[in-house]
Parts: sequence; C-alpha cells; structure tokens
Amino acid sequence: MYLPAILFCVLWSAVRAENSDDYELMYVNLDNEIDNGLHPTEDPTPCDCRSEHSEWDKLFIMLENSHMREGMLLQATDDVLRGELRRLREELGRLTGSLERPCSPAAPAEARLARVLNELQQTSRDSSRRLALLEGAKAQRPEEAGSALSAVLQELRQTRADLRAVQGWAARHWLPAGCETAILFPMRSKKIFGSVHPATPMTLESFSASIWVKATDVLNKTILFSYGTKRNPYEIQLYLSYQTIVLMVGGEEDKLVADTEISLGRWTHLCSTWDSKKGCMSLWVNGELVATAVGMATDHIVPEGGILQIGQEKNGCCVGGGFDEALAFSGRLTGFNIWDHVLNNEEIIEVGGAESCHIRGNVVGWGVTEIQLHGGAQYIS
Repeated sequence: MYLPAILFCVLWSAVRAENSDDYELMYVNLDNEIDNGLHPTEDPTPCDCRSEHSEWDKLFIMLENSHMREGMLLQATDDVLRGELRRLREELGRLTGSLERPCSPAAPAEARLARVLNELQQTSRDSSRRLALLEGAKAQRPEEAGSALSAVLQELRQTRADLRAVQGWAARHWLPAGCETAILFPMRSKKIFGSVHPATPMTLESFSASIWVKATDVLNKTILFSYGTKRNPYEIQLYLSYQTIVLMVGGEEDKLVADTEISLGRWTHLCSTWDSKKGCMSLWVNGELVATAVGMATDHIVPEGGILQIGQEKNGCCVGGGFDEALAFSGRLTGFNIWDHVLNNEEIIEVGGAESCHIRGNVVGWGVTEIQLHGGAQYIS
C-alpha cells in the first residue's frame, strides 16, 4: 500500500535534481559569456586609454597659444597708451586752467597760444580715436596691429613734444607761482629801481628772503635787492654774477657764493637765509640747496634805519644818490618776501612752489608791503 507512494516520491526528487543542474549550467554559461571566456579569477590587462596628440592637434594648440599671447600684448599696450593719453589730458587741463585767470587784453602771442592749445586738444582727440582702433586689434593680422600701434605711439610723441613747447612758451610769458603782478625793469639804468618800505623795523639777528627773478642780462654784479645804512651800505645784498649767485651780510668779508648760473629769460626762484648765532648762511635755487656755510657774520645784528631797495645797490646817503648803472637789474621781479627768522627746508620748498604767491613774509610781504617805483620801473600783470 505504501510502495506506490514511496516510488512517487523518489521519482519526484530525481526530476527536481535534474532541473536544478540545468539551471546551474545555464547560469555558468551566462557568466562565461559575460566574462568573454576569461576565468573569473583572472585580472584583465590594464590599458592606457589616453591617446597622444597628433601633429595637427599640436599645430592648433601652438596657434591658439600664439593668439593668446598676442591678445595679452595688445591689451598691455592698450593700457599703457590709455595711461599716457590720460596723463597728457591732465597736463593739458592744468595748463589750460592756469591760463584762464584774468589778464590783460589778448595780445598776438596769446592768440597764438590759444591756437596751439586748440591744435593740441584736437590732436588729443585724434589720438583717442586712433586708440579706439586697438579694441579690434585682436581680430587683425599682426602686421596691421603693429602698424596701428606705431601710428598711435608716433602721435603720442608728437603731442608730448607740442605740450612741452607750449609749457616753455608759457613759462617765458606768464607769471610764476600764481602771482598776479610783477615789477618790470625795462633796461639797466641808475634811475630805475624800487624803494621798499617795511611795516616793521629791519632789526634782524636772522632772516629769510625769497624772490622770483627773470633776468634779461647779467653782468659781473647785478643787484636783486640790497639793504644799507649811512654807516654801512652793505648790510644785506643778494646779487647775480656771470655764473654765480652771491649773498652778503655785514660786508664783503662775509658772503656766500653759489656756483650756479640762472637761465636768462626764464623764471627762477631764489631763497637766502642767515642766522647770527652760528653764522649759518644758505642759498636755495628752485627749491634745491646750492650753497651753505657757517661762521658768516657771527653775532652780527642788522640795524634798523636803513634803506631797502630792489634792482639797485644803495651806497649813498639818500634815495637817488650814489647809484651805478652797471649794478642795475634789468628784467622782472615778483614774490619778494622777507621773514625775521630762518625758514626750514619744507617752508623754503613751499614758498617756491606752484600757487605760492599768497605766502607772505612778516617783514616784507609781496602785495602788502609798499614798494615805490622810480624811473621806468612799472607794475605789470
């Protein structure tokens, strides 16, 4: 009775085992097909997937780097040229501003200056337009870009040369340091001079004297200013010689000589100082120290009661007497100031700087202290 059931179970188990082997075989075959016939324990050989650049790739890379370098060079040149034009415009603006203050009716020379300024402004605008062409220089051939750069550089050089010419012309015809007036000594004459009347007595144990000078001619001794008394006509003198500038205090034995020659027909700033305690004496030209010495007129006191003059030496007892035509100054003077103390280096540089004509001495102040002119001397603006 149980025998058929036992046989059925044995047959059913055999069928299940056969189906299981087929499944495992199929699974193995599938694995083998995926692994391309390689044993699962074998490691695949690594490969280098990076390919080397071809000759064409290298050529294109070189061309691309060349264009990048060319673009960087053009950009740097563009920045330099823009900076140069900006500085030129600033210089033109400052020069134009300094020439726009009130002055006498326009003379032919001033009309020429106005035309030159207009031409410079037009040249600056033309240069700006040429500089704008550099924006598309990257798309041009190297030869065309180089030609455009050369043209702009040449234009900048010409503009700078024209600007220097105008500045030189203005330096010869306009007053320095923002001064509105000057004193003209039209010729060398014993009758042409100026008498200065300080508001305070000239009793000095030290002093600083500042003056702007534009000389027409210089002889062996050309007086800029002098102070003297009846007892000693040579208390203070500042004068020019052929190739020197001389400051004298107390007499001929105490004088400082600077081996510096001023340029005729151009404005020059001179500053002289002296202190009696150490006898320290110095001369400055255009803000630079050119000569100094100690032991000069030590313990000397410049007395009051004398006569202070510009453009002539006073060696007589009264105004108009004892003058020598060979000592007279010819040219223009402005910004004459005297202090009763020694200015420091920064102050000396300041009084000789631009727009410094408003600085005035406490003994003689330009534009405040009375200066009486004689002969053909006259105020100009």
